Amino acid sequence: QNAVLAGEAACVVDPMTAEGIRPSMFSGMKAAEAIQQALAGQADALENYTQVMQEERGTDMSWAAKLAGAFYRFPGIAYKVGVKKPVATQIMLNILCGELRYSDVVNRAMKRLNPLSGG
Repeated sequence: QNAVLAGEAACVVDPMTAEGIRPSMFSGMKAAEAIQQALAGQADALENYTQVMQEERGTDMSWAAKLAGAFYRFPGIAYKVGVKKPVATQIMLNILCGELRYSDVVNRAMKRLNPLSGG
């Protein structure tokens, strides 16, 4: 109840790449902000931390898990699409740098797959 988990203790590891440093740093900073607010008397600060983490990371990590599941389930296709194409390297670089989200990748793919969406 009055605890804050951050980093790998909070399971904030990218399911696609298994990278945990950037998400851990993000959650650590947000946890520190929540603790500071709680110590300053804000009653809902720790609860807000959970909400912030869900809003900022949860949805995107859910998409990352789905993409990882497909990537590792179908390695032949994943290799052709995700490794052999230079654009895939750039996409992953943009994700790792925080310039692109997994949800952006999914949305782009859905637009390309659905001709009625105008993509």
